[in-house]
Amino acid sequence: MNRTTMKSIAFFIAILVPFASFCETSPFALITIPKSGSHLIIKTLYFLTGSKPIWHTKFPSYQYLPREDGFLYTHFCVSPQLEADYSELPNLKKIIMVRDLRDVAISIVHQIVKAPWPGLSGEKRQEFLQMSFDEQLLYVINYNYDVRAIAKTSPNSLQVSLVQVAEQALRYSQNPDVLTLRYEDLVGPNGGGTLDAQIAQLNRIKEFLQIGATHASLYEIAAKIYGNTIDPFGQEGFKNLRSTFRVGKISSWREHFTEEHKAVFKKKLGQTLIALGYEQDDKW
Repeated sequence: MNRTTMKSIAFFIAILVPFASFCETSPFALITIPKSGSHLIIKTLYFLTGSKPIWHTKFPSYQYLPREDGFLYTHFCVSPQLEADYSELPNLKKIIMVRDLRDVAISIVHQIVKAPWPGLSGEKRQEFLQMSFDEQLLYVINYNYDVRAIAKTSPNSLQVSLVQVAEQALRYSQNPDVLTLRYEDLVGPNGGGTLDAQIAQLNRIKEFLQIGATHASLYEIAAKIYGNTIDPFGQEGFKNLRSTFRVGKISSWREHFTEEHKAVFKKKLGQTLIALGYEQDDKW
């Protein structure tokens, strides 16, 4: 095989395999608020690192930590046992994804209508389906439970309470060792954000995971991550995941929230919304 042929083969390999798959990254875990753009951030991390997500609700984590196996991925709420297990891995980097909780509430309503939702029994879901949209939205805003009680029997069913999810996500976001990403900053112009904010978020991920990605490659990745046009879900390494992408536009809650929804949301989640930086006060 001559040198020209070898160069050609290397060139095509570089095109076919995500460039970042050759990068050395530290073991890391991704934790997202349900319906906060998990599809978006998983694709972003895949294109940046070449790593694929491993749904993670059980331990021991050391079985999954080798970089070539992928990165750990789960939703808030993280069960108390899994939180304790994570604490035993001080070198495990953590990335979390948050979103305007009002948009999350709207998205959860649509998802429960579309398919079974973790934590809701078939009977409860049927009751939910009989409600009007306004009643469904109030249900999602109000629903609550005791995390430890649920975790004992159904550790995979902790994402149904937006109150509990938000409380835990806020606590993680206040840890300086955790990289907190906002959906609104990563979504880019196609989702109602900006390209500048999107590139800035990609740079933050690059620095946090110490990835040697070029500036030009970040723009290439930014063009791929929104929507389902480029969708690795359901393919090799993503067989247990599927896209639940619907619309993903910023501030869609404005089209749906009544004054009653606003009042209940402010009571239940208003302070968390402010703490996460989505409002300055409750005068919205």
